[in-house]
Amino acid sequence: MEIKRFGNIEGKTMMLLHGNLMCWRQFEDLIPLLERKFCVYAVSFDGFDGTGETTYTTARDQADKLAAYIEKELDGQLDLLFAESLGCGPAVFLKASPTVQIDRMILSGPEYLDFGVLNRLILKVMPQKQYRTAHEKYMPAWALRFMGQTEQGMQTMLRRIPDHISLESVRATWEAGLYLYRTDFLVQPDAKVACWYGEKEGHMKKAIQRLRTAYPSLIVRCFPGFGHGEIINHPALLVSEMEHFWQTARQWQMRSRIRKVKYNESYNIRREIHP
Repeated sequence: MEIKRFGNIEGKTMMLLHGNLMCWRQFEDLIPLLERKFCVYAVSFDGFDGTGETTYTTARDQADKLAAYIEKELDGQLDLLFAESLGCGPAVFLKASPTVQIDRMILSGPEYLDFGVLNRLILKVMPQKQYRTAHEKYMPAWALRFMGQTEQGMQTMLRRIPDHISLESVRATWEAGLYLYRTDFLVQPDAKVACWYGEKEGHMKKAIQRLRTAYPSLIVRCFPGFGHGEIINHPALLVSEMEHFWQTARQWQMRSRIRKVKYNESYNIRREIHP
């Protein structure tokens, strides 16, 4: 795993988790727009750090390593976590970690990919196909249709695929994605979490339903005309939406505090009347 730091060391802290076959470079057009206000930590997961010396295992394992890093380097506090596609698995486990505090989280494209009895067949076929994509830097037409992506947008992503990706790592990411929503998520009623996705993405209805069981206050944002991961190719829009979510979450937090104050005042009044 590799974690690169950019930007204002005195700013709010933000961590970026990449999608499948990607590395921290997936965000290289986004980071310059963020680093004036934020201290940005861009992650490359095991198996995608370009070294050829690590292997992706599970989403929970990646989350545990990130939690240890945040605990050591950031005193256990992170202001904003942004996760794209594959990164959503580790993000969910990281948000539930008892050793770190994440103020806000955005899950971008957390598709529901559990196809039940077909999962085993998918694991036999799809990792080999995606492994070929990683090394040939070519995405077939059927994959573009599945993702709802454009040829131009996909070419941008393909250029950012790191070296030395193993078939073992690719298979592990597929297994993580297929079985993510079978996890018993920790219920966090007050968590400030958003789910973003493109209009052309499939498999999002079940994902949102499942995420709401963990985050009842989930904020959902659909981007018209976009496919899976396409928001990354529009960095100015992405930053604008991040800032909007930041302000919305602050307002939500203030309303939550007001509700708690009113509840406490009401409770104290009742105690005075009925000691």
